[in-house]
Amino acid sequence: MSKDKNKFDNAATIIFLVLIAATFSVLVAVNYSIHQNSAQRPMIGNIQIRSTSIDITSLNRTDLNMNLKAVLHNPNGFGATLNTAEYSVYANGHYVGSGKTIQEYDLTPQSSQTLNFPISVGWNAASKTTESYILNWGHITWMVNGTSIINIGGLSISAPFAFTTG
Repeated sequence: MSKDKNKFDNAATIIFLVLIAATFSVLVAVNYSIHQNSAQRPMIGNIQIRSTSIDITSLNRTDLNMNLKAVLHNPNGFGATLNTAEYSVYANGHYVGSGKTIQEYDLTPQSSQTLNFPISVGWNAASKTTESYILNWGHITWMVNGTSIINIGGLSISAPFAFTTG
């Protein structure tokens, strides 16, 4: 009887986590489709960043992984390389997760490029975000704060950045 109960408990836990992930995924997608305009703060000079979408990339028993896509715009007449970015993500002022870029991005002069910001989100944070979404009548303001290392002409510069959407 104990083995059957453990199987039932494990199956119930998995179903519960999948339901939270599905709900979280829907609210993220709906919120991004409604609120695509984002506020932005320049990283260096007039290099700017704005969010475009967020997707759940995987889930497991301890957390779910998301990918925030953002566009980095370099209106300058010189190129730059984004070596790394470390950041924290908030939903309606509540900490959701953090991440670090996993590759370098070369920014050619007067161009835009899509970047991927992977985020690890714990189930507790996903649950709180779902609750906040419901309590705020389907509205979430996403905020990303971080620090980037940008290389311009051989000079590495640390620069804070922030952007919001919603």
